Amino acid sequence: MISIAMATYNGAKYLREQVESILRQSIQDFELVIGDDNSSDGTFGVLEEYAHNDKRIRVFKNSENLGFKKNFESVIRRCQGDYVALCDQDDIWLPNHLEVLLNEMRNGTQVVCGKPIFVDEYNKELSDKYDYFLMYRYPTTNIDTARHIFLGRSTYQGASMLIRRSFFDKALPIPDGADYHDSWFAIFACFMDGFVFVDKPTMRYRRLSDSVTFGDFRISAARRFCASVVHDHTTKDRLFFIDAIRSRLKDMPPDHISFLNKMEKMIKRGQTFWGRVANVPYIICHFKAVFACDLKHVFS
Repeated sequence: MISIAMATYNGAKYLREQVESILRQSIQDFELVIGDDNSSDGTFGVLEEYAHNDKRIRVFKNSENLGFKKNFESVIRRCQGDYVALCDQDDIWLPNHLEVLLNEMRNGTQVVCGKPIFVDEYNKELSDKYDYFLMYRYPTTNIDTARHIFLGRSTYQGASMLIRRSFFDKALPIPDGADYHDSWFAIFACFMDGFVFVDKPTMRYRRLSDSVTFGDFRISAARRFCASVVHDHTTKDRLFFIDAIRSRLKDMPPDHISFLNKMEKMIKRGQTFWGRVANVPYIICHFKAVFACDLKHVFS
């Protein structure tokens, strides 16, 4: 069985459309576990209505607002399936969302991540100008994926992930320094040699003016690329990822240990101007993995 972990907060406007898309999945052997983060609109009433009509749906409401990361943690811990699919409240799943992701699960795979189709609040597809997934050419190895997240920016979305439930025995709790739960799950899975990206759309990803990630979303591919080069590499501190990985995975292979040591050295060195200059040769050498981009799309 697959558990679908949905976190909600004041999402009544689009919630029905998302839940209906889940109920239309080609795979019907699932439970839908929904944690509401103490919404003040009609969200919980909608959830109770669906739970009353479908025994596969379980809902609960937090007594206080926890924030989306802690809310997801709470929902995940209540899941009972062999796999957990993360779910936002305002997207629309394609009918084969679960099927596509489940088909990519192999022995040892921990996290499978698909890609979205970007749409606006009216479910109208956005221009290619704003589809930053067209900008990326994703790494094909777990080490290069980790390099991409450490030195570039994570482009793997939790709402497109299917995760082996046993993975959470070590992946939770989410480190306090993580901006988002999905970047942590992606990079942690890399060090278990268990991350797989599927270059197939599995959902319609609705972008709203008040969404958590909207602030850095609706920009051109060229601006997003420049932000990665100039801003992300010089300001993002990923040392907490390294500390968390080391503390939770005690028996890593030598190449993983060596890679983490290298990332730690680069991140610490990158805290000064001349240290960032010293990092440039490495960035250039691994440019394709770090930025994982198609320059033709970026500057077209």
